[in-house]
Amino acid sequence: MPRIASGIQNSAVAQIFDEVADLLEIQGENPFRVRAYRNAARTVRDLPEAVTDLVRRGERDLTELPSIGTDIAEKIRTIVTTGGLPLHKELCAKVPPGLLQLLRIPGLGPKRVKLLHAKLKITSAADLQTALDSGRVGKIKGFGPKTQEQMRAALGQKTMEAGPRRLLLFEAEEQAEALRRWLEDGGSFDTLTVAGSYRRRRETVGDLDFLVTSAATANVIARFTSYPGAVRVISKGEIGAAIELQNGLRADLRALEPDAYGAGLLYFTGSKAHNIELRQIAQARDLKLNEYGLFKGSRRVAGRTEAEIYEYLGLDFIPPELREARGEIALAREHRLPKLVELAEIKGDLQMHTTATDGRATLEEMAAGAQKLGYEYIAITDHSKRVSMALGFDAARLREQWAAIDKLNARTKGFTILKSIEMDILENGEMDLPDDVLAEADYVVATIHYGLNQSSEQLTHRLLAAIRHPFVDAIGHPTGRRLGRRERESYAVDFETVVRAAVESRCLLEIDGHPERMDLPDTLAAAGKRAGARFVLSTDSHAVNNLPFMKYAVDVARRAGLESRDILNTRSLAEFRRGLKRAVKSGSKR
Repeated sequence: MPRIASGIQNSAVAQIFDEVADLLEIQGENPFRVRAYRNAARTVRDLPEAVTDLVRRGERDLTELPSIGTDIAEKIRTIVTTGGLPLHKELCAKVPPGLLQLLRIPGLGPKRVKLLHAKLKITSAADLQTALDSGRVGKIKGFGPKTQEQMRAALGQKTMEAGPRRLLLFEAEEQAEALRRWLEDGGSFDTLTVAGSYRRRRETVGDLDFLVTSAATANVIARFTSYPGAVRVISKGEIGAAIELQNGLRADLRALEPDAYGAGLLYFTGSKAHNIELRQIAQARDLKLNEYGLFKGSRRVAGRTEAEIYEYLGLDFIPPELREARGEIALAREHRLPKLVELAEIKGDLQMHTTATDGRATLEEMAAGAQKLGYEYIAITDHSKRVSMALGFDAARLREQWAAIDKLNARTKGFTILKSIEMDILENGEMDLPDDVLAEADYVVATIHYGLNQSSEQLTHRLLAAIRHPFVDAIGHPTGRRLGRRERESYAVDFETVVRAAVESRCLLEIDGHPERMDLPDTLAAAGKRAGARFVLSTDSHAVNNLPFMKYAVDVARRAGLESRDILNTRSLAEFRRGLKRAVKSGSKR
């Protein structure tokens, strides 16, 4: 049995491969070699089980995994058994360290970083700032005013400073659940909750707060600080400890007495602004609220549970996802909090891709995976022809796929595949497929993939054209933002005008639960709800293993205050069909 390096998670292996790809691209290596490492990173990141377990057991040939050949399989074993990769270290030594940091800036991929280095000898954030101030960056083709503005904003926010970055919720969850399992295997505690922004289900997480009650606190702390995935122990005391995990994520453990557990959970869940408002309510009642409880003088009047604190303050219990000081306390006082949508209420997934374009599973495999999750229906939304990198569908190929879907549906009971497409909204505002094809679809989601640097007026015009089109049922990932390593800000669009048009046209707005998108953002989804918009939740799955991403779409929806009635794919298939814009256009009753 091979020796396994402590606590290597899938995301850590994938990050090494991603950085190898970046470094190779910066150095002008063969694009096929670059793509091989990017594909390997994606495969490892999407694995449903820990790659360390695959190596440890040795029961499965790693080359059976998609995009994993003999060479990369051996490199996976090296990373898992040693914690690093010699090639990664060699490549890092060949480029100035600042070049990798520059990749954190929105809009700066390896090609642009390479160009800045070659043309202007830029090797750091300070060099880039100087070149921007002198106007030299603007003289390079492809670095227009908007790109420069994005770079200036990123530099102004000090995103290039050293220190731990916020992880995607998906990445943080991988770390949190691994550490939780380690603690649970050790026993010794009665209650355990991961609090903080993780519990509020923010799209990114800066640290993890583990709260426990235990009659054997010392044992829990010893178990926590001996976690194999810890890079170092930051602190260790009688009631708590802190460790640094992979990717720089910090995890804190705090032991609370049972009578104060609810108060501690409330305090450490946050947000800070929410807690401040609660303390102000307490003070107005001559009470004191802190992490140890709610006090009347020196007597604790509540604190064992969060619910009893809220109740004592005259408030309904506020779900963690809503605790952002965005009006939730007033709603709780007036007993008007929304009944937030639950994952179990979702009856279908409305964006996914197959091997026919850029997916990594067949039509049949995606359908089988969705059935295992208990869905009643799905939409197969492979790309239209504008997405040339994915061999997008023209009308003929799309109709061929739909014929295959008809045959599959005829053999399946209790589950339906909707004949669909993810259609590009072209730069001039036209649709990427003719109306006669779109009219034959069960469901069409329209998206923008190209021309993201157009003006706000142009981008808004494109979205409005799609929203008002009779056979466009939904707008997919409406702001175009990307999170994580390939961060990209939302494109400039007049969202108020877009959402108003969506309401008027009965066009749905998608919340894409892919961890690198989570788009619409929760704040815009909340604004959309206030304006009367309707939504669908999807995963943008490119593999069967992506289908569970629906929980992240639900997280966004809950943070936005959405209820099941706001989301069309909480309905049965018949109700879903009646709720589509095309059903009304064709005269069907809702």
